[in-house]
Amino acid sequence: MKKHVKKFNRFSRHIGRGLNIEFRETVAIPSLLRRREYKKAGEQVLDLLRMAGLTIVWIVPGGAVITTMILKFSHKSRPSAFRPKEAEQEQKPPQSETDPAA
Repeated sequence: MKKHVKKFNRFSRHIGRGLNIEFRETVAIPSLLRRREYKKAGEQVLDLLRMAGLTIVWIVPGGAVITTMILKFSHKSRPSAFRPKEAEQEQKPPQSETDPAA
């Protein structure tokens, strides 16, 4: 029983951290737009849409099972704060050691 409680506590902390990150990123959208960082603002809006879509599916009867399956098999449907760190690094283009601007 203690094993399940520890596992649930770890899962709850992970969800809490992810929601906190998403909240901070959402609050930062207006400042991103003022600095003309449209790509970052657009990615955050997509994260909001992903979270809204998953919430709607969760509310439907039996939605908890469906949402779990969606998140398990489709990593692209996760908001950026809930993606594994390896997947985020794969999406970023590798930085070249020779910088043509330097």
